[in-house]
Amino acid sequence: MDAFNELLESFSSSKREKLQELFDNYKLTKAQMLILLKASADLELFLEDDIFKFLDFEKIDKLQGKRRAQEIVKQVEDKLNLLKYTPTDYSTFYPPVIRRKKDNIEVISNDGLKLFGKCPCPVDGEKTRCCKLTTLDAAMQCSFGCAYCSVQSFYSQNKIKVVGNLEKSLENIDLSTIWHIGTGQASDSLLLGDSYNTLTSLSNFAKKHENIVIELKSKSSRHDFFDKPYPPNMVFTWSLNTPTIIEKEEHLTASLDERINCARLARDNKNLVGFHIHPMVYFKGWEKEYKEVVEKIEENFSPNEVMMISFGTLTFTKAVLQHLRTHRTPSRVLEIPLVEAAGKYSYNYEIKEEMFKTIYSYFSKEFKQNVFFYLCMEDPKLWMPCLNREYNCDKDFETDMRNHYLGKIKAFKGN
Repeated sequence: MDAFNELLESFSSSKREKLQELFDNYKLTKAQMLILLKASADLELFLEDDIFKFLDFEKIDKLQGKRRAQEIVKQVEDKLNLLKYTPTDYSTFYPPVIRRKKDNIEVISNDGLKLFGKCPCPVDGEKTRCCKLTTLDAAMQCSFGCAYCSVQSFYSQNKIKVVGNLEKSLENIDLSTIWHIGTGQASDSLLLGDSYNTLTSLSNFAKKHENIVIELKSKSSRHDFFDKPYPPNMVFTWSLNTPTIIEKEEHLTASLDERINCARLARDNKNLVGFHIHPMVYFKGWEKEYKEVVEKIEENFSPNEVMMISFGTLTFTKAVLQHLRTHRTPSRVLEIPLVEAAGKYSYNYEIKEEMFKTIYSYFSKEFKQNVFFYLCMEDPKLWMPCLNREYNCDKDFETDMRNHYLGKIKAFKGN
């Protein structure tokens, strides 16, 4: 089924009939029909009024021929633009409570399964500044319910697959071009703790390869695995967001305070930590709430305890957009301009620059001088105005990141 029909079929039968009647009566083109289908899906997502509640048919019917269809599209787009080009209002948004289902976990062998991949930045053209991260899919699928997550469009729901023989799998990999491995692309790195020996396997691997950085990335509050030491080149990182976004869009995840507290436990267990303030959301009150996120980081950690801090915004592939619109679990993450950015869709440049510059300005001079800040999957032109530095190419960025990471691990190990 193509994207058009999949989206049309996702509506209730009564809604489909009303839409089809509108399409037929006003002789909309398929392109115009698709605009209205997407708009109808988005408004349902946002828990906003249906298009039939604001279309001005008195004005539309005074026009002739193609102008009537054009006026329908204009009125719908005007309504959407009012929502998408202003900060999202979460004070009027009350999504239903999502209950966590019991995890359905399948332990699998990696035989014939590709565990390693590359950073999801575009491969060619340097449309973003890419760090060339090597990804490791030690687990696939996540039981959290973040509205914007791309994982939900890749794997079947409610089944988490875990590689059971990870340590053996890591013995035979080619390490000639690998220095930085991240495990948080296909699942939450700490969701399952060490229940399936994932952390033990990574720890043993990290001990053997001191010049390879293992980065774990989480929104979890699980911490029972901090009862044993891990090598210093295993770095525990948390994705952070504001209380509003965690409550309204990052369903079933740990609160901001719980994430910070877990990071503190990792540090107390003698490991470096890192933070990904990502995805930043442009909503009413974002300046105040993101400032509070920065304050919590600086209140709980010194710069020498934090290896990196990254910034990034909401970004969607076409597959994720289609998934969100056809499933329509209430969310306002698509209440943004959706400008094309390096083959994906995100905020426009001006909004991104405003957000990144603002949040970077909240950090103290000590943090800026001693922590590696970077933009994740963002336009290279944003670096200088937002972080006061830039790189000529991906290789320069990767080299600088590597030197900082390995240098910080060495210094931290010596303390």
